[in-house]
Amino acid sequence: MASELPKTVAETTDYKSTSRYDDVISFVHAIQSIDPGIRVETFATTNEGRALPLVIVGPAGVVDPRTARASGLPIVFIMANIHAGEVEGKEAAQMLLRDLVSSKRKLREKLVILIAPIYNADGNEKISTEHRKEQVGPVNGVGVRENGQGLDLNRDYMKLESPEARGLVHNVLDRWDPLVTVDLHTTDGSYHGYQLTYAPMLTPDADSALIDFERKTLLPGIRARMKTGYGKETYYYGNFVDQLKPEKGWYTFDNRPRFGNNYVGLRNRFAILSEAYSYIDFRARVEVTQQFLNEIIASVSLHGQTMMKIAARADERASLAKVKNLGVRFEIKPWRKSTTILWERSTPAKPGEGIQNPETGSGPRIVRTGEIVPMKITDYGIFAPTEKSEVPFAYLIDARARRVIENLRTHGIIVERLNAPSQLRVEQFVITKAEHSAREFQKHRELTLTGEWKRSDVSFDPGTYIIRMNQPLARLAFYLLEPRSDDGLFDWNFFDELLGDVGPVSRLMNVTPLNAGVE
Repeated sequence: MASELPKTVAETTDYKSTSRYDDVISFVHAIQSIDPGIRVETFATTNEGRALPLVIVGPAGVVDPRTARASGLPIVFIMANIHAGEVEGKEAAQMLLRDLVSSKRKLREKLVILIAPIYNADGNEKISTEHRKEQVGPVNGVGVRENGQGLDLNRDYMKLESPEARGLVHNVLDRWDPLVTVDLHTTDGSYHGYQLTYAPMLTPDADSALIDFERKTLLPGIRARMKTGYGKETYYYGNFVDQLKPEKGWYTFDNRPRFGNNYVGLRNRFAILSEAYSYIDFRARVEVTQQFLNEIIASVSLHGQTMMKIAARADERASLAKVKNLGVRFEIKPWRKSTTILWERSTPAKPGEGIQNPETGSGPRIVRTGEIVPMKITDYGIFAPTEKSEVPFAYLIDARARRVIENLRTHGIIVERLNAPSQLRVEQFVITKAEHSAREFQKHRELTLTGEWKRSDVSFDPGTYIIRMNQPLARLAFYLLEPRSDDGLFDWNFFDELLGDVGPVSRLMNVTPLNAGVE
């Protein structure tokens, strides 16, 4: 190369420190000085005024979403540092960028790769040695989980109350429409024998063809190559429900689309969440994350055209209104009733000894032994609906619900308005109980509605909003608008001021001509 390749802060400090915001920006600029073909966009600006970079790496001529689509290549989006105490992805993403202008340059003829190396930039700057003290390094400290508003960005995908999430959804996921989104994290739970764990989309409301391909082809192949190529043990993300009694099972986390991997699934795209193991040292966590990224990119390079067809067919099924009913409430279920999970043997501590149970944060203290034991146990790794609801032809929303409509449009959902008074046979949700959570979460007291849909003839005024469900993002629109949804806009209090005996969202079940247009 004409110029020397830059190194990350982790590398230059012998993995004692992690990059600050200015370090990341300087690294990206150094890469651009080496390769002018690397482009950078700002996809959001944080509350504290930091511009979030999206680095665009692809073949010559790919400069924006239009040229990326015209290339016919898979688009892979890699994001890091959503939780700014989990810094391995930030360092590994920079190293991958460096490789893409040097040793892995040929991959740019097969893929378009987008990299957001420092998503939670405000949280990243609050570096302290007091944060995440249970993880092994970096010794000079890490940032915090929350953004500048005190919000967890990995709980903000549905409500979009942070500038970071609004920019990510609108300017990256909607505008660039990546085929695969990779979200890089670090564990803070159980003691096990995996250097890295991962999760696909966990919402059963995602298109089954995407779920099946990830679980049967994409992730098993990556796991096998991590073992044969690097000698690294990896598996689906989870935790022991009881560290001292692993036979109780291995449990994944959550089905709700407030989490990015599940949200992406509702957009008919593939998602992979990675969790480097916090109890190996910082250097090892960065290394395994970089290796995992390498294998993801290699796998998408291999399977990308098949994956693009699967995603396109999912869009088509939604656009042709072939999605008939979806879940609104869910429960965790066994995925594999007897599978081998690597447990670190742990024993009860004597009085005054040991460490706190990593799962409960309370209860009996334990002693780690360092011995990794294969255990045949149940993997509770999937979710199933306990309650379903029909997908209507269209939703009708009260014209006063401007905040709701702004949210839907930011997601990329097509919104129309009635042009004339209309008498329609619809279903309205008759509320029998509205209960807010006792505890505040992410500055909300989440709402659970009980009631039933009842059919009646209703007159709607011009300006009433229409969300037809024959559109690619129908699954996402359904999850946002159903009153009983466990993670929709009713849950997040967007409709609270409009609630009465009947909810402010109606369902038009039958195909009906509508005098409406996009605003």
